[in-house]
Amino acid sequence: MTLFGRPTFRFAFAIVLPAVLVLVGTWTAVLVSLGEMANTVNDTDTTLTSRSADAAVHATVRRMAETVGDYANWDDAARNLYGEPNPLFVDENLAGSTATPIFFDTAYLVDGGGHDLLGFRLGETVDLPSSKAFGPALASMIAELPTDRRSYDARSGLVNGAWGLAIVGVAPVVPVSEDFPVPAGEVRFLVIGKAFDSQEVHRLGEDYVIKGLALGDPKPVSDDRLGLVDYDGNTVAWLTWSPRQSGTEAHARVSPLAITMLALVGLTMAVLVILAVVGVVRLQRKESEARHAATHDSLTGLPNRNSLVSHLQSAIAAMRRGSIAVAVAYLDLDGFKEVNDTYGHEIGDELLRRVAAAFTRLCREHFLVRVGGDEFAVVIEGTNAAAAAKEISERLIGFFKERLDINGRVIPLSTSIGIVVVESTGISIEELLRRADVAMYQAKRLGRGRICVFDRHLDAERLRRIAVAADLRRALAAGELTLAYQPVFDAGTGRVVSVEALLRWPRPGGIPLGPAEFIPIAEETGLIDDLGFWTIRSACRDALAWPGIRVSVNVSPAQFQDPDFVSVVSATLRGVGFPAERLEIEVTEGYFVQHPEQARSVIDALRKLGVTVALDDFGTGYSSIGYLRRFAFDKLKIDQTLVRNVNSDRKARELLLATVQIGRALGLIVTAEGVENEEQAILLRAAGCHEFQGFFFAKPEPAAAIGDRLERERALGRPPMVQSA
Repeated sequence: MTLFGRPTFRFAFAIVLPAVLVLVGTWTAVLVSLGEMANTVNDTDTTLTSRSADAAVHATVRRMAETVGDYANWDDAARNLYGEPNPLFVDENLAGSTATPIFFDTAYLVDGGGHDLLGFRLGETVDLPSSKAFGPALASMIAELPTDRRSYDARSGLVNGAWGLAIVGVAPVVPVSEDFPVPAGEVRFLVIGKAFDSQEVHRLGEDYVIKGLALGDPKPVSDDRLGLVDYDGNTVAWLTWSPRQSGTEAHARVSPLAITMLALVGLTMAVLVILAVVGVVRLQRKESEARHAATHDSLTGLPNRNSLVSHLQSAIAAMRRGSIAVAVAYLDLDGFKEVNDTYGHEIGDELLRRVAAAFTRLCREHFLVRVGGDEFAVVIEGTNAAAAAKEISERLIGFFKERLDINGRVIPLSTSIGIVVVESTGISIEELLRRADVAMYQAKRLGRGRICVFDRHLDAERLRRIAVAADLRRALAAGELTLAYQPVFDAGTGRVVSVEALLRWPRPGGIPLGPAEFIPIAEETGLIDDLGFWTIRSACRDALAWPGIRVSVNVSPAQFQDPDFVSVVSATLRGVGFPAERLEIEVTEGYFVQHPEQARSVIDALRKLGVTVALDDFGTGYSSIGYLRRFAFDKLKIDQTLVRNVNSDRKARELLLATVQIGRALGLIVTAEGVENEEQAILLRAAGCHEFQGFFFAKPEPAAAIGDRLERERALGRPPMVQSA
């Protein structure tokens, strides 16, 4: 098709003649419109500048409310500012902060009656009362705040006080932790302020790009000003700025050109032809952009799955000619879903963009694709593609050794990578990607942050796991699963104080499988919720026959992430009629390291129900005193790996002793798991463990055996003789 035979060019040519006629007939209207446009733009500039100035002031006021919250809504503040204020705390956090007035230059501690208890300005003690320093608006702020010493709120606003204009924030001093006791005495308020002077206004003008922003009383009165209103609604000052006249400037530049163009009909015709051609070029560019959008990811700018398929087709065709070898690395971001759930999709999108940029640098000349969601793929071509794929995969995994900082949030992340080497040019693209996906999920099962190369046995293993999942679903429906219970003994009395429920699958007609094998399969297939709640429900029903005995149930991290987990536990307890205080939920510490915010909210909700929360397998690699202090655990279960060598290894004994002392110092019940002999029991009791669990005391037993054991205890009036297993 010739150039002018194309529809777009025919369209461009068709508009030229009508455009000329319209321009010749309406040139006077254009000039009038230019004048109106200039006025409109000027008015818009004035309105936008006024809004920017208003937004700047409001943002400053909001920041002051946030700042006072950082200092007042704080356990340490509630602990140190009630009663006789702690001088060291006051000096470090109030007086010291005013000395270098980054956030505020003045601070007062005021009681519920409005009397000053402390006052500082620019690092020095001040005698001027806060009511005079900040005027009557301060009383208005305090009057709106809660006084129950538990509820938190804050007020901030502009005041005209003894030292001139200032931004003031007020909030009651209250603890942030729900379990922190309500401070004694009358409520106390923290009052902070910062001068709103010419220097501060000048800084706002630079931040919000408002030329000539200053404090003043404009004369004559004009639209280029903004009244500053204090907290009580009184105008106390004015902001002024240099007016912008963008419309007038634009009119002065455009008018001569417009007049010249309208006067020269012939030239106008030529210009219109050029404009028509430009329009066609733009259409072509948009068509090109549309084609690009069809083959690229809009979020990261990387090629998408369609491009991946096309590229693989070309690569395999080249492989048929014998020129290259081909491999594909298929990767998924471990824990990305939790990032979206915890921080929102905005943070998730920024994380994907950051990761895509890093991957682009690390993959260099190789073809990188965002397949979708949090999945990426790299096509490696060359004479030694398999080795190159492994090298690139190791670089990508190494990128996540340092945690990512996204908008102030430090996010732990890893990636699992599956590699498939193209061995046959007859393989379909979909089969190739399926194999890469299978290898990637195998890497996840091996522990995440790993590389797995596809092998034929992976397909067989995948089919076996699918069959196990189907068999497990049937077994759960048919009631073939059972529970065994391992007693936990009081270290002092030797009595059974609780039992741990252990899931068993006899699997009639098949090879029995242990929880370590079938639980991960249940997590992968979405069966873990039904399986976990069946375990909780069955354990509570069995434990109804054992008054005074707690029953503990291990909860899978996948189940713990279920947003309905707490509500289902509550419904289960009500349905069974089992006291919440006799149920103990055990979760491994690795989950809390990876998902701290979600874990804390679930723990708090469980403890509100009355359920005990135990940290299981402590000491297996993630141990952190910070996490023990941050989360409200009731019990600490020391993993058997710390117990195993306690009677033969001095370092192991010292490590275990330190662990027990940490648990006791934090007010936790300390339980030692895996106790296998009397010498271990003696050492652990001397170390300060509260409870014992292990084969030396008792193996896991059926529910009936637990009932018999407890009957014997009651009949003897003392615990039965412990038998070594």
